[in-house]
Amino acid sequence: MEAHGDRNWLRGDPNWWGLPIEETPPRIRPSESVFPDVLTTPGEESRFGWERQRMRPLAWPILKPLAWSPFFLIASVFPLVFKGMTPDDQFVSGTIFVISWALLILPVANARNVQPTSDNSLLSLPVDWLSISLGIIFFTIHIEYSPSFGWASYAMFWIAFFRSINMISEVFMVPPARIVLPISRDSWDSSILSGDWNISEKFWKRGEIATVPAGEGKMALHGFSRGNIDFISLSYVCKYGFIQDCLFKGNPESERINELLDEFPVTSSDVEWPRNLILFDEEE
Repeated sequence: MEAHGDRNWLRGDPNWWGLPIEETPPRIRPSESVFPDVLTTPGEESRFGWERQRMRPLAWPILKPLAWSPFFLIASVFPLVFKGMTPDDQFVSGTIFVISWALLILPVANARNVQPTSDNSLLSLPVDWLSISLGIIFFTIHIEYSPSFGWASYAMFWIAFFRSINMISEVFMVPPARIVLPISRDSWDSSILSGDWNISEKFWKRGEIATVPAGEGKMALHGFSRGNIDFISLSYVCKYGFIQDCLFKGNPESERINELLDEFPVTSSDVEWPRNLILFDEEE
């Protein structure tokens, strides 16, 4: 989900937004908020501080397979309505039905899993598992009792589909991004964090270091490396486990996120951004 190449590593690949490949995306895109005053950001005079790292928009890996999902969900009833047209009507219907849900669940799960610092819990995906479970129960009952429960099961799966689309739309409302800071790993000590943070590692490491609740989601502090440079990242993880830009005007948890950023004890570091990773206005 990160941009390839040093030049686009922070601002993102131009083709994500339909820009010419030689064009540099702007430092601030529409609806992106500037950093709080308490956080130092790099400038022409200094290469120290926090920067936003954009990730690939979710529409790329999700929308195309998602558009085919309802087609297969509709097609799954054809072998049962027009019986005898296939060698095994129930098997063909079941296979098409599984394909319909695979086209919804698998791309969403994969898009989340490739995001750095995202959650990987299956049940937290933006999928209406409750309605799916009811659909499975009705389907099981229809085998023993009445075919009418089979149609009730099919209706429940359509309810699950539309509710899942609404959940996925919630994720799409805020683009994926995190804020990152180059640091010296030996200087990190998690004891500087306030008592609100759930600390999993006292010292810097690659992976999760600490989290703190933020509305229905959480702020997550991670360590990672690129080349010979070590970083920490702050990212907002929504209730569905996706990374969402914590400095975005449409983020529903902006108030709580801003409180946490204003109180975050690390406003900068003594590690300078390498020239190959960061662009400044005079270079554009």
